[in-house]
Amino acid sequence: MSVVLKRFKVPALLLALLWLVGCVQTKTLPGYARSGDFIVLGLGGIERNAGGEAVLKNTDLTIEITDANSVTYPIAARYVFKSYPNYAAFANSGTLDGQSALLGLTNLTPFDGGWFVVAPLTVFGTNESPLPLAVGPATVSVTSPKLTNIGNTQEGDLSAIPIEIIAGVSAFDNDYQRQFLAYAESGKSFLVSPNDLTGINAVGGAFLTIEYTDDSFFSANTEPMVVPLDHNPFVQLNYNHVPNGDGTGTLYVSLLNSAGFTTEAGASQNTSTLSNLGVKLLYFVAGLDPLSVQAKASFSIDAANSYYIGTDGSVLTGVSPVLTHYEDL
Repeated sequence: MSVVLKRFKVPALLLALLWLVGCVQTKTLPGYARSGDFIVLGLGGIERNAGGEAVLKNTDLTIEITDANSVTYPIAARYVFKSYPNYAAFANSGTLDGQSALLGLTNLTPFDGGWFVVAPLTVFGTNESPLPLAVGPATVSVTSPKLTNIGNTQEGDLSAIPIEIIAGVSAFDNDYQRQFLAYAESGKSFLVSPNDLTGINAVGGAFLTIEYTDDSFFSANTEPMVVPLDHNPFVQLNYNHVPNGDGTGTLYVSLLNSAGFTTEAGASQNTSTLSNLGVKLLYFVAGLDPLSVQAKASFSIDAANSYYIGTDGSVLTGVSPVLTHYEDL
């Protein structure tokens, strides 16, 4: 292989990797499909295109496909999920050392991931009725109040993601659809985030006290769990679960980044974004979550023993945590 060819192929591969996780895809996955097939759409970076949204639901998205005959059909958002690159991937290192900017990609956030959605090319509201799509080039559009279409020439356009419709009709494949179910958020969770960060440019972290008054609906031998929003490896999350033996209990949570959670303007190599200043509280019950009402009634924040701190360790006044169930986000 010639040196010139090597130099061409490597940047092309790196650019493709960045498109996959940090930007809106330039095509669907796959780029060719039959009526009735499932396609996957890359919606862009979690930070870059979704502003760090902790939750993106099917109901947040409006998706349409316009076929070669200029006929437009609505299609459903079946499963929405996040995907992250390897920590050592170029999507992270290239953002930190400036190589991604040399490839024309700017405003990327280190350790960011991408939002994706699985959509069937079937009649809206059904699984098994293929759309009467004309064979030939088509475009898919995605709109959402939670997504920003950057419009950079190096990435795709949410309003016109190209796809080629080929001849034939796909039989409904439920097994394929279910492959993505494991990546979609279950909904058995709470978001814990600050009430208001107006005028605040940097936060050091948070100390949270979460209480529950009834553990009767917990799955056997499975305690509630706290996980970070941020994928940045410099974030430190620790929690201690203290059950009282009478069905009540407390989770003591610390969330810290020594470099701080900051605005984009104040970001440095190890900082996290303010949009990631939060945690998810997971609870585990059998089934789809028939007991969300019970969970909402049981979990609460102990406001007197919860607070946020500045990067100097001082307590921030006027900032308090809010506990919000997945259903209410």
